[in-house]
Amino acid sequence: MSNTLSTGVSPAGLPPRTLRLRIAHSISAILSPPVVSIPTILLVALYRTSNQLQAIGYTLLTLFFVSVGPMLYILIGVKLGKFTDMDVSKRSQRVGPFIICLLSVLVVFSLLGLIHGPHTLRTALLMTLFIGCIMMLVTLWGRWKISIHASSLAGAVTLLTALYGQVVLPAYALVALVCWSRVVLHRHTTGQVIAGSLVTIGIAALTLALYGI
Repeated sequence: MSNTLSTGVSPAGLPPRTLRLRIAHSISAILSPPVVSIPTILLVALYRTSNQLQAIGYTLLTLFFVSVGPMLYILIGVKLGKFTDMDVSKRSQRVGPFIICLLSVLVVFSLLGLIHGPHTLRTALLMTLFIGCIMMLVTLWGRWKISIHASSLAGAVTLLTALYGQVVLPAYALVALVCWSRVVLHRHTTGQVIAGSLVTIGIAALTLALYGI
């Protein structure tokens, strides 16, 4: 009989349930929306570009509005006790973050239009805006805490697959992985992570078809 079965402790010295939760926490943190946005936006900005330095500039500008600003808003909210945690786990607390995120995306989308930023990046932001609006409607008026983690990663993988082709398809396994982590952590139900993924994939595909890349 293995050590895990005989003692109830994993090879790492932790009870199986504790180790499982730690793994889920790590996956959830590594594949969180702010982290996922960094390589996604960079790869979108670099797509078929002739000026990599300029693309990096567009990336930094976009990340400031899409990730840094909203994260600071939530961090301050957590410090002030307005939000319970950085994931804004309580559905009732998500109004402010949703509005801030959507306004931030709208601002940088407009700025990129004014400075003639990459069409692919503007398409990605438009897609993010549409998805964000749907997520907000479902969360606030549908009273259902749909998974933002699953939505964010599913949208990123769908967008990158449209740009770079089949080489990105294996990344959909990461979507399944982050869905698993959110369910294990009891942040969402199975239905909520599946809905977050599928709704986003559908909206992303429709946006790409209508707006182009």
